[in-house]
Amino acid sequence: MSDDTNRAALSVAEEFRVPAHLQWKALSGRTIRAAVRDGDLPFGFAAPMIFFLCFYVPLRRSMEAGGLDYAQYLLPVIVLQGMFFTAMSAGDRAARDTFSGMGTRLRSMPVRPWVPMAARMSANLVRAVVAIAGALVIGYVFGFRFHDPAGALGFALLALAFAAAVVIGADTLGVATGKPEIGASALLAPQLLLIMMSTGFVPAQAFPGWIQPFVRNQPVSQAAAALRGLADGEFPAAVAISAVWCAALIVAFAALSVLVERRRP
Repeated sequence: MSDDTNRAALSVAEEFRVPAHLQWKALSGRTIRAAVRDGDLPFGFAAPMIFFLCFYVPLRRSMEAGGLDYAQYLLPVIVLQGMFFTAMSAGDRAARDTFSGMGTRLRSMPVRPWVPMAARMSANLVRAVVAIAGALVIGYVFGFRFHDPAGALGFALLALAFAAAVVIGADTLGVATGKPEIGASALLAPQLLLIMMSTGFVPAQAFPGWIQPFVRNQPVSQAAAALRGLADGEFPAAVAISAVWCAALIVAFAALSVLVERRRP
């Protein structure tokens, strides 16, 4: 009789088990709704516009005097900066979920181990798309243009690949620390260094000679050069270099994320 009762209980549990794709959908929707409610998505759309104006207005005359179309030159790094801000938001959200015990509760429920992170990644990529949209809106107002559809598609895909790389790293840091204030401060300095010490705002020649090799070859500079080329309908070597950077970072951070999840209590 006891075995029959156990089998009946298992049958009921199986009948009411929620499929993984529905769990992913529910958790993704929860995160996106929270981002809208907290103002994170509106900020993600507006921030690239603000930063574009902050650099375009004071630098346009001097840069265009040297023959650059500064809107075309500047917009790629504004997109990349939006991806970094998306990563900071992702790290903060993951840390808050860990701190609040949400991750522990999910692990105690019949939820596939990969579903919570997949849901966070989906929500973060939505924010990345919103940031790209905000950057393109302000860029088009000031003259940024795509020169062919294939380049525009490659531009979007590379920007999202860059977002995926930095977001997975930030999410892993947030889960590992469980402290939003630590995650935010830890991510601020590296992104500022990589953005400001890049060819995103000015060419490498504007930097002192001793630091130009770093400025020219670091990941943000390569990604900015790749996005510029794609926007112009070209496929420079920087596209392949940036794709390798993104793939390597995604693999490394994903492996680290799995390790962090396995070591959690």
